[in-house]
Amino acid sequence: MTQRKHLLMTIPLFYRQLMNTVILRNISLLFTTSIIITLITCTLNFWLLSFNSRITPTNVTFLEGIIFITFGILLFLGSGGINRASRQAALLAATANAVADKQVIGPSDIFRKDAWKPKGFTFWALALIIAGLILMCVYFALL
Repeated sequence: MTQRKHLLMTIPLFYRQLMNTVILRNISLLFTTSIIITLITCTLNFWLLSFNSRITPTNVTFLEGIIFITFGILLFLGSGGINRASRQAALLAATANAVADKQVIGPSDIFRKDAWKPKGFTFWALALIIAGLILMCVYFALL
């Protein structure tokens, strides 16, 4: 009897209404995009480099994995909100704070407001990083 109660208590956890489908959809979209990028890259590697005897497609897969990871990290770091205009506004706010006797917006408030506003490249950066990791796994599987 206790096993039946336990089973009935755990079944509602798997209902669709109780699950956060937005997070699941975003994660599945991210991994699907990464796998598509990986499949296109591997297909192009084997199609273009299968006739060349000096360069093997597996070695190029390793290099492309490293390139995808570094490009993804650079794209991820470059998508923050602190840029030249934010720094100039912070310097202007610090100058106004030093000159005026009133309380004005300080540089830390400007940086707090502008810091890490995603510009839309975070999805593609994460997709490239995951695709690079998948390419590295493919390289070590084919090695």
